[in-house]
Amino acid sequence: SSSASPPPTAPPAAKPLDLGADMLGHAEGAAQTPALQPAPQLTRVMLQGIAGKRAPCCPDETPTDSTRSGGSTMRHRELRVCRFCLDGEDSGSDSDGAFSGCESCPEFVHPCPCRGSSKFVHMDCLVQHFVAQGEWHNFRCPTCKQPYEGRALCQLAEISRARMVSEHGPTAPQVAHSLCYLAQAHAQLGNIRKSKELLEKGLEMSEAHFGKGHVATAATLAELASAHGKMGDVQKQKELLESCLEIKELHFGKGHINTAVTLNNLATAHSELGNVHQEKALLERSLEIKERHYGRGHVSTTAALVNLAGVYSELGDVERGKQLLQKSLELEERHFGVGHVETAITLNNLALACGESGDMTVMRDLLQRSLKIKERHFGYEHQELCLTLANLGMACAAVNDHASAKEFCARALRACAAPEALRSRRHGVVLLRTASVHFALGEAFLAADAASRSVATLRQALGRSASSRVLALECTRMSRIWTAVGRPDVVRHLHELRDLDKDSQHSGGESSESGSETEGVRTVSI
Repeated sequence: SSSASPPPTAPPAAKPLDLGADMLGHAEGAAQTPALQPAPQLTRVMLQGIAGKRAPCCPDETPTDSTRSGGSTMRHRELRVCRFCLDGEDSGSDSDGAFSGCESCPEFVHPCPCRGSSKFVHMDCLVQHFVAQGEWHNFRCPTCKQPYEGRALCQLAEISRARMVSEHGPTAPQVAHSLCYLAQAHAQLGNIRKSKELLEKGLEMSEAHFGKGHVATAATLAELASAHGKMGDVQKQKELLESCLEIKELHFGKGHINTAVTLNNLATAHSELGNVHQEKALLERSLEIKERHYGRGHVSTTAALVNLAGVYSELGDVERGKQLLQKSLELEERHFGVGHVETAITLNNLALACGESGDMTVMRDLLQRSLKIKERHFGYEHQELCLTLANLGMACAAVNDHASAKEFCARALRACAAPEALRSRRHGVVLLRTASVHFALGEAFLAADAASRSVATLRQALGRSASSRVLALECTRMSRIWTAVGRPDVVRHLHELRDLDKDSQHSGGESSESGSETEGVRTVSI
């Protein structure tokens, strides 16, 4: 495990972190050649309005249902027992309603999709097991065979890096391999800046040892592309993914399972840039490869299903998109469990599809479920909540709950207030949602200000042409929702905004397509 070559790529188990990463399972490469560590698979940013496809406070905890009594909330959770030492807790509920390994019982973590008696483990026991095993790049659960996540992965990867430095030196490729896992953990925990720094160090080490364009560098290129996308530089993300795909197809061959996640992520970059037909073609290639390799109905196909749903919605087939999202949610909940963070993006996107179909009650309920999961996973004010909050604001305004609509929109804007988020695509979408809410509430001045800022933010993040395509797409989807609740006045304002932007583009000429790099979390979900 401490050899210079990275371990074989494992097949995708699920979407990445909205957040969303497609965690790879095991797919062998050519004999005696370096195989690839999987990169997170991104879900479609458009729908969540993103994702993505994930990244948090404590990704190793799964929220449970709550019950209300006497105006207060009491959350109940199962009794936690360590799968290794079998030591357990005295009580199965927290008096303050908290269900968090890092607050109520720091030593317990839920580091993988295991459920039942194997769900929880003491962090110390997990570390002892990892060290005793002596496989310094094996971060997979021995029971479910899926990768560890979040705090657990972060601590184990730090141990791995220290061991590799001790055995091989500070710039050895084995250290770069550990850095890739450590960067993945930091991304899941919401620290994209740190993740990017680690990946850049790892890529430099790998290229120095193997050479540029070597297959051993492909995984780090893909992870680094994800980091650039999360920080708003979509053009750079696309370029890195194209390089990664070229390397993989040259090494493994076109149609190999190791290319499927890269195809999905490259499609997501094209989505950000408004290239819907190129996106659709890439997603269909990815889904075909996955279904051929895993079989239809496997959880590893959900990322492609969610993203294809976004394409169908963009092309006007809302019902087909909703069917794909419902199928994806069913697969995810069966695999990860109800309330797992992997389901949050799909819940959000399914909510928007229901809103476009006119079912506002279901839209609001699904968004509240998504928000609850994200709050538990990322924290109450984290940037990853902003799009779901803005969508909830729109849903509340659509059913005339004006007070809640204002509250959710205000929270969404606060979540985007960090300097690293101000020039991101998702901030532009949040402003657009907020503008529609102000239009619905008859607050013309506030609506015009939010709309103007939305256009400026999208242009800064994506360039003039791509931002216009994104604006037109989002206005079309929002118009379907407002049409369904009988608000032609809001629809008219959205159409005017879209048309004004088109006129501005035609009169102002074409500007660069490259997005400006910003420091912060990814614009997706996941």
